[in-house]
Amino acid sequence: MKRSVVVHGVFAVSLLSLLLTSADAAAPKLTVGYQPMVSTGLAAKQPFEAWFVFDKPADPSVAGYAVPAGTTVRLTFPKEFTPLPGKPYLEGALLYGWPHGAIPAQFSVTQDQTDPRVVVVRIEQAISANPPERPGLKAIHVRTAELNPASAGDYPITVEFSDAGPLSGTSTAVAHITAKPLPIVAAYNALHQSKDEDWQRVKAGVEAPVPIDFLVTLPNESRSSISLRPAGNGALSILSDAHLIGSIKTTGVPVTLTPQTFGPGLARLGIIEVHAKAGEPPGTAQIIGSLDGGPQYTINLVVE
Repeated sequence: MKRSVVVHGVFAVSLLSLLLTSADAAAPKLTVGYQPMVSTGLAAKQPFEAWFVFDKPADPSVAGYAVPAGTTVRLTFPKEFTPLPGKPYLEGALLYGWPHGAIPAQFSVTQDQTDPRVVVVRIEQAISANPPERPGLKAIHVRTAELNPASAGDYPITVEFSDAGPLSGTSTAVAHITAKPLPIVAAYNALHQSKDEDWQRVKAGVEAPVPIDFLVTLPNESRSSISLRPAGNGALSILSDAHLIGSIKTTGVPVTLTPQTFGPGLARLGIIEVHAKAGEPPGTAQIIGSLDGGPQYTINLVVE
């Protein structure tokens, strides 16, 4: 009797382990977000370009996904997208979760030869998850040969992971297509050797080690001279040729923002920079950039 109980117990534990393993073995959930440097990528009748963002926190101290070599990610666009066969500009990046934080792994982005509405991302080298410097895969940036639908709306894109170990499976990411391009402000991260400006840790009363750069991208017009000026209550106004177009504000624990003045070259490109100094209370401060009529972008400063 005792042996039977033990055998049944072992079987029950094994079955539970199998069920838990099966539950964990599923394709990651993804959302479709703006490619931070492009204002047209999710606009109607424009070539699709976006980030597929995984369900992991952007905080680099939190591990993303480890991906085995040979993983294939198939992005199947619905019929409302128009393929542009022969367009050679398919490309992208595998990302740690912040702009210009490309993962140094070999990969390719191609259009399926049998179905032009399918974009194939093949990851040739394994990606490990070793936070905070190399936290693993958290986003895939793709520039495709798909023309966005003519009408604004929500369009599901099927994402299939194969040969991906426990990540193998299928999920859906929804592309929110807008009627027209939107103005974008986002972290730039390129002036400081692609260091992560989005999440920094700093002692109370000390300035963040890496200055925070934003890039302003305005649709349907060339980048003008973009600048900053104090706006009261610790906020900064974003100006285009002296006209107010947005702001940089803070929430959370106190932090002081000081604008950096750039010469005409970087100002014309739309690059702006702030130095952030933490106050005394520990906690997290959010530095939020926004343009009128566009999405927000949030920088996190952890005060210890």
